[in-house]
Amino acid sequence: MKLLAIEMSRITSLFRMMKPSGQPYLPFMFDAVAERYNFANAPQTINELSENRIEFRHGLFRESTIGSLDIYNDGIVVSSGVDTAVLDEFINDFVEWLKNDYSYYVIETHRVNKVYSSTLLVESDRDMFKPFQAYTEIRHMIEKALKVSSNLQVTYDNFGLALSADQTQNPALKPVPFRFERKDGVEFSYHQYYASAPLQTEQHLEILQYLEQVP
Repeated sequence: MKLLAIEMSRITSLFRMMKPSGQPYLPFMFDAVAERYNFANAPQTINELSENRIEFRHGLFRESTIGSLDIYNDGIVVSSGVDTAVLDEFINDFVEWLKNDYSYYVIETHRVNKVYSSTLLVESDRDMFKPFQAYTEIRHMIEKALKVSSNLQVTYDNFGLALSADQTQNPALKPVPFRFERKDGVEFSYHQYYASAPLQTEQHLEILQYLEQVP
């Protein structure tokens, strides 16, 4: 299994940060956030500072780009095309900085307070859908039906795998489905796949490597 690209990683972390002595002057506070992490786009007007979501775009943490930081009343969402481990380090740095420099403290608000989303582009030296040959007859039925209805002569093959939790059982943070699909627009013989999962990058790769070994 070869990792070609980390398309997107996202962490949603729920918590509240409070300051006993009172809340800071918001323009100064968010200017400091933008300066610390070199965000190219940051809130500038009082209307932006009053929104339910405070948006920062295209920042820098150590040597990694932070695509977006969204701050809400009950947590933050951080996204970028990097390993989720980098985003975890960014969140830890952000929280510790607010604690040490601005006397904030964290109030936990949810028993389940963090979810991950990881989208990868990978390549294998084999057809990852060979284990699903049980669907061969269904594929042939589709091919025959298309020939009859549209006079279209095509060959179908397995394209993707999707697994999901019952989202009705997750009223707060909802993990994204696990999806594994051929990369659209690339010949099937190249064995390139998009994979998304509610996992850290390392965990995600472990599952893909296991899937690659399924006979």
